[in-house]
Amino acid sequence: MFRTPFPFLSGLPLSTNTVSSLSKIQLFSDTLKRLILARGNFSLESYQQTNFVDLAVDFPASIGSAVVKRQAEYLAGRYLGRLAMQQSGLFNPAPPQIGIGALRAPTWPTVVTGSITHHQYSACAAVLTQPLAINNFVGVDIELWLSSQQASEIAESIHNPDELHVLVRAGFTNAQATTLLFSAKEALFKAICPFVGEYFSFDAAELEECFELAGDSMITGRHGWLQLQLTTNWVAARAPQQKYRCWFNCHEADVLTLVCSNSVNAQWLDSISEDCRISDLRSQNSQ
Repeated sequence: MFRTPFPFLSGLPLSTNTVSSLSKIQLFSDTLKRLILARGNFSLESYQQTNFVDLAVDFPASIGSAVVKRQAEYLAGRYLGRLAMQQSGLFNPAPPQIGIGALRAPTWPTVVTGSITHHQYSACAAVLTQPLAINNFVGVDIELWLSSQQASEIAESIHNPDELHVLVRAGFTNAQATTLLFSAKEALFKAICPFVGEYFSFDAAELEECFELAGDSMITGRHGWLQLQLTTNWVAARAPQQKYRCWFNCHEADVLTLVCSNSVNAQWLDSISEDCRISDLRSQNSQ
């Protein structure tokens, strides 16, 4: 089972953690239920199209013509998104379906805003229980750790050398740093895409600092947040903020990242008392 993903979240009760082709389902929430996060694994081996009926998720024609992996991950993400919305108490008797909108992004009912992510066998949905606004947005991402070869092949398109050095100084390997930055910038894209309105590249944002909450030295259990700064003028002009906090939680197999508006972050930061280890370019330059 997954540990509590972020220090401001605690587990919610769930009647079962296995449903149809999904397993290890867990729910988390902050104390005010402003953010609800649902995560679970899906199995390609046990997936069948009838699972859409089992889980009461619409089966759009565009998904019906997709490969099995796309069908399974779509089902998992939409089910977890509706499960998270159900916990909000805003919908009676059940939350509406989550459709497909511009840039293939999920479409949410107007009373909430949310984000969905998945990798090869796991999916996650994050829902904020207030409408999308400049002070209320969210983006979530999960990524399997890249191998050294995979990371080296894409590193140049994900980050510059200074960004890499920030995380290497914090104790991450090059491959881990590239994976974490890839995930963080994906989460940022999902959070601000509704405002920006079109795709933008990874160099539109740059890592400034890494704040790591006290924890294990092993990759599993490492968590904290990254400070990201928009660096592309046209993106910054449309975005609701210029700087963003991206929370991260490292697991043995993957990393989970979450970007939220400052108004939401401020609420959580008040409840976190652990000491932080800070790695940034300024500390590097002072050596």
